[in-house]
Amino acid sequence: MRRISTLVVTAAMAAGVVFTALPAQSAAAAGITCNVPEMHQQITRLRDRANSLDRAGDHSAARSTRSEADALQRRMQWCVDAENNL
Repeated sequence: MRRISTLVVTAAMAAGVVFTALPAQSAAAAGITCNVPEMHQQITRLRDRANSLDRAGDHSAARSTRSEADALQRRMQWCVDAENNL
């Protein structure tokens, strides 16, 4: 089970890197939409989960969850910046 979740987190982080590497103009042209409030809620949930994992002593999983939250934070900021530059 742990191996599968590690693969999922790795894939999500890789997708985040690819997503954040796209230039703003191509995203606007492709019609990518971002739900910033929903992304913000998801970031909050991930950070809360990471804190819970830390308290439970699973620091490795907490670090992974924080990485996922950070990647989502970067994507959310990218969306906000893309909207402001249109």
